Amino acid sequence: MADVILLSTADWDHPLWTNKQHLAVSLADAGHRVLYVDSLGVRGARAGRADAGRILRRLLRSLNPLRQVRQRIWVVSPLVLPGRTTGMAGRLNRWSFGLALFWADWRLDLRTPLLWTFNPNTRSYLKLGRFQATIYHCVDRIQAQPGMPSASLERAEQDLCGAVNAVFTTAPELQKELAPLNAGTHLFGNVADAQHFGRARSQELLRPSDLPAIQGPCLIFIGAIDAYKLDLAMLEALIASTPQWTYVLIGPVGETDPSTDVEPLASHSHVHLLGPRPYSELPAYLASADVALLPLQLNDYTRHMYPMKFFEYLAAGCPVVATAIPSLLDQGDVATLCPPDATAFQQSIAAVLKGDVPALEQRLARAEQFTYERRTDSMLHCLGRHGLLPQEPAPPQAIPYHRVRRQLRVDWVAAQVGLLPVQAMNRLGWQRLSSRLLDAFLRRWPFSIPLLSVRASQALAQGDHDKGRRLIEQIWHLDGEAELMHQLLFRRGSRPGDRGDQLAMFDALASSTVLPLHLSGYCRVVRTYRAIDQKDQALLRRCCNALDDIIAALDDDSDTYQCLRPNRVNRAKLLISAHLTRLRGLMALQDHPALNQAALQLEQCARRYDPFAIDRTTAIRMTRNIMRCLAIAAVMAWHAGDSCRLDGVVAQVERLRSASYADRFDPIAERTQEDHRAFADWMLERLRGCRWPGGQATLKPPASLFVEPVLLVYFPVLRLDRAEKAWRFLTALSGQAAA
Repeated sequence: MADVILLSTADWDHPLWTNKQHLAVSLADAGHRVLYVDSLGVRGARAGRADAGRILRRLLRSLNPLRQVRQRIWVVSPLVLPGRTTGMAGRLNRWSFGLALFWADWRLDLRTPLLWTFNPNTRSYLKLGRFQATIYHCVDRIQAQPGMPSASLERAEQDLCGAVNAVFTTAPELQKELAPLNAGTHLFGNVADAQHFGRARSQELLRPSDLPAIQGPCLIFIGAIDAYKLDLAMLEALIASTPQWTYVLIGPVGETDPSTDVEPLASHSHVHLLGPRPYSELPAYLASADVALLPLQLNDYTRHMYPMKFFEYLAAGCPVVATAIPSLLDQGDVATLCPPDATAFQQSIAAVLKGDVPALEQRLARAEQFTYERRTDSMLHCLGRHGLLPQEPAPPQAIPYHRVRRQLRVDWVAAQVGLLPVQAMNRLGWQRLSSRLLDAFLRRWPFSIPLLSVRASQALAQGDHDKGRRLIEQIWHLDGEAELMHQLLFRRGSRPGDRGDQLAMFDALASSTVLPLHLSGYCRVVRTYRAIDQKDQALLRRCCNALDDIIAALDDDSDTYQCLRPNRVNRAKLLISAHLTRLRGLMALQDHPALNQAALQLEQCARRYDPFAIDRTTAIRMTRNIMRCLAIAAVMAWHAGDSCRLDGVVAQVERLRSASYADRFDPIAERTQEDHRAFADWMLERLRGCRWPGGQATLKPPASLFVEPVLLVYFPVLRLDRAEKAWRFLTALSGQAAA
């Protein structure tokens, strides 16, 4: 089960619970541990009793900075200046929040946590790369609320959507606006605690003592009473024209919009404003409702909202009359929807009171479909398909959120002290003696990751690759990361020995059945390149066969093509790397029939691959590799004399090149060391010039047109001084065709 840091925009003890509190409860009920972070504020404090009260409550809560409120749920209330993200105030906020988070992490021992945030300003407070995965849950258009810094929130939200791993939205209009920013954007509409509000149908509920005497039908609204979303003018006109109905309004007045004026409503004797009531008591009020109301305006905010209370009303068994906002349009079969017009509302309510209402069973069945438990299960399943959930069960020494906590542990300090004589012996050339000392330490402390890492490095440097592999596998079991493997795979300077030694090392590491696919797979990739360098034909054949297995496994898993994990652990990236490496290996073997078959498989893979469906950083960074793959596919289409096939390859190059210029990739493309877009432009220009009209074999271009594309398969930059390497490959192909 995962640890989740939930960055909320509402305090835990707010009387009106929203998505944030309910999500925390449903995650905890599913077995996850949740650190709930009270609101950091998305706007500055306003003069008035409401904000003064919030500040006072926050100061009082800071006396108990971490408190457990339910099983597996803890709440932390950082002391921050509301809405301040820049300048000295912003720095103080980050320092204060960081200190509160460190204290909570120290107390709870958070391991590889997920970040689940509702706050558009999240990147002003946290570094996203420190989490297992990051999710932005957008439940409304918060920048459309009164008093919000709309422009800065809009920029922050756009930036956050591009940086997180996934985005969840609750309304169709939100989904439409945010989907272009992130491949992992999914619509999960609002839901309700059906079991809690279902208590309204119980005969055992006592009538609330403060509920006024009701004459005639009772119409109830529960929620925040704010002028920016409720159509108060329309509601007042409706109230004035229906003195025979009793209206009960429950909720805080003007909490978000101080301009809210309810005096016109309160002036009517058949209107009762009860103020906020505890969440636990709300079903008792709804038990007295003949109709539940949602009298909303139609504006920028409400077009982007999906009112949670709609499903709470349904779960309570209440007939619902609501404004026809976009998110509710597909719920017209279980509720009465109408324009925000007093006459339309009056006619709709009158029809409901006469019995023109969807059946109770139908309303309750719909409410059962929209529960927090179901939605949370669906969201977690979605994260699993994208590869974003941590492994289960978690390793016993999984990475802590604050990695410095490792260095503050007694066993880590003891290991560093123990390594001092080992390092001294290595500098003196006493490697065998240092190895024996390390082995003695490990017999005493067999689960010390620093000791295991150094001993594994020694074993690999000494040529004992099987022992090195076993030690690395043990580290993986302990921490789920095995940082030593990342160094060996992606930092060439950390690899011991010459290319022959490295070939033997990666041959041993690639045989692991314990390491995860993203590690063992890249071991096979590196091993293949080393086999090419060593011109070991037998081993190279075995390497290509091993890559066949990886490609088949990844290609058969549809989740590969929607992986949202970052670059080096992204399954789509590994798939393309394996394709390119196999093509290179078969080119070195001069196995042209197998190369042609591999190129055909690559073409099918390229057609399935959608750069907009995976992590955006990965998508732009793998542009070069997929272009190199397609260059080889183009050569093989030319070799087969199939102009239609070559046209298909060029069409894929055009599609992927065009995709690389999409706005969503701009922030990444500008930060990469290599110019992937220019590479795609260059490759497309060259391959377009290699086409010929179908059915006119005499117009088939010469091999010389493919020299430069093939060179860029071999080398990261165009090396015309090494053109003979490309010519040898093309000459062998041409010779086979002539034969």
